[in-house]
Amino acid sequence: MRNRFVLSVLLLVFASGLAWAQFWKNYTASDRHSLAEAYWLAGAQYQAVGESDKGSQFKSLARIIDPTLDPSAIKDTALPSAAELLAQGRASPIGAGSSSVPSASLSSFFLRFVGSLLDEDSTAMLTFLDGSVYLTKVPVEVKSADAKPSLDAFFAKAPLKGQTASAVYDLNSIVITPAAPAMQGAWGETYTLDVNAKADYSASINFWEQKQQFYIHRTDSGWRIFAIGQAAPPLSWSPLKASAAAPAVAAPPETTDPTAAVTDAFKDFMTAVLGKDAEAAIKDVASNIRFLRLRQTVTSDELKTTLLGSFDKADFPSAMIGDSLDMSSIFVESTASPVDGVSGPVYALNVKSNTDLSADVPFWGSYMKFYFMMEDNAWVIFAIM
Repeated sequence: MRNRFVLSVLLLVFASGLAWAQFWKNYTASDRHSLAEAYWLAGAQYQAVGESDKGSQFKSLARIIDPTLDPSAIKDTALPSAAELLAQGRASPIGAGSSSVPSASLSSFFLRFVGSLLDEDSTAMLTFLDGSVYLTKVPVEVKSADAKPSLDAFFAKAPLKGQTASAVYDLNSIVITPAAPAMQGAWGETYTLDVNAKADYSASINFWEQKQQFYIHRTDSGWRIFAIGQAAPPLSWSPLKASAAAPAVAAPPETTDPTAAVTDAFKDFMTAVLGKDAEAAIKDVASNIRFLRLRQTVTSDELKTTLLGSFDKADFPSAMIGDSLDMSSIFVESTASPVDGVSGPVYALNVKSNTDLSADVPFWGSYMKFYFMMEDNAWVIFAIM
């Protein structure tokens, strides 16, 4: 066999009857998206070598991890190494508990960093860096804002377009390790990513070594590289914070957790839909609803008309909510709005379906995400993925 595929997390997840809600539930939306893309690529890798069933399992798991996953938008499709890392078991499985190492997420983060390097996109590379980076080989602290000219000069000296990630790095050599407790105390949740370089660009850029080590920590904006080199930065040093992409709009303080209210509104909506009560269903939706998969916006009255048309079909089943949806899969999270112009807090409710009603209900899918906002002192659905 070309590769002996090993990924113990798959066994853990499927052996426990889709215990997926526990092993990735506490990750950020960005980390889940990266992890889902990696699993999708792993599925494609399995299918490419004839393991169609296992490939389908990986792709299904990717959809569970991130119901909004759009495979056509995955930028790493030209980098089979993302799948290879998972398929060969190079990325340690992510288990339940805060002590587990998010290797798949960090591997995917690193591959995207390498992708921006190969695209010679210095602006994109800066999005992977904290506000400043300590180059321990020199040693010197470099502000991310000042790094762009050096990166552009590097690309002029050593053209990288057309190169593959596996030609520049030995991706099988990646090792991800939790940083020492003292480093965690200084820089928060921190990991080192070690990798061997195949190409030699040491004459063109000062951080390049045959054995490279990247210090990565979790920030409010996601994972960020804050140091590069075999030695650790001084514990007394702290990187500058990366500039925010846009000024944050402060949300009004919430006195209660809206999870229960959002869940109740969702149950009311789905109970009405499955009970063929269009009038009751639109009480839990905004005046305009965006179907994100279809890239279409409809009014609540138009949704009512659509539902009535579906209900009139002789084969439309009247069902209980617990029969059509996996109620144990529901979880609610605070998130950014997928629709422009929405102010105030937004929450997303994720759910897995047990039945296929996609032929009759326009928003129905195997994995769905409903976005809620506050309207007239009630949580209502304004977008559906």
